[in-house]
Amino acid sequence: MAAPRVARLDLELVMTTAEQVVTDRGWDSLTMAALAAELGVRPPSLYRHVDSLDALRAALRMRSLVELAEESRAAVMGKSGIDGLRALCNAYRAYAQKHPERYLAQMRLPGDEAARAAGRRLGEAGYAVLASFGLSEDELPVATAQLAALLHGFASLEIAQTIDWVTDADAAFDSLVDLFASGLVRNDSGQPVQSRQQPTTRRKERRA
Repeated sequence: MAAPRVARLDLELVMTTAEQVVTDRGWDSLTMAALAAELGVRPPSLYRHVDSLDALRAALRMRSLVELAEESRAAVMGKSGIDGLRALCNAYRAYAQKHPERYLAQMRLPGDEAARAAGRRLGEAGYAVLASFGLSEDELPVATAQLAALLHGFASLEIAQTIDWVTDADAAFDSLVDLFASGLVRNDSGQPVQSRQQPTTRRKERRA
């Protein structure tokens, strides 16, 4: 049965429906024909709102990056140190778990100014948290890159289900974050010291 025709088609409806297609069927299933069928319109109607399938996909990737940046920034608001780091890491991982297809797709954004600007918004959250550990301006870029590698690596492995042999992924992630934090904590002489924080295990249902 064909989808009921929408009463009013606009860009926001096109975007949210495209996101749902990606969520339900995967990135490669997003075509103008599939999207039009979902909306109950003819494919030419979509071109009043998006220039092409490539443009639509690029807009979706950008939208995901912006969402991830805003959710990460909101998570660390008013937090610092280990609490801020855990909040940032948990928000990042939760977004990747909730939107796996869109999360992975955003990594294919072109390196244009719009993508760099959105990436900087995400990086600002990491910078603020890492700076609260007392890192210098010279140390922050490297630490941010290391944190990004930790988060993207773990999230990607989870999405690909290549670490499903880990019995408690939450505990493994928490321990990894705390291990990273232990290299950031400083003593009075400015040297890294082993964190005394004990790994905490969240018991939250992450997937519906």
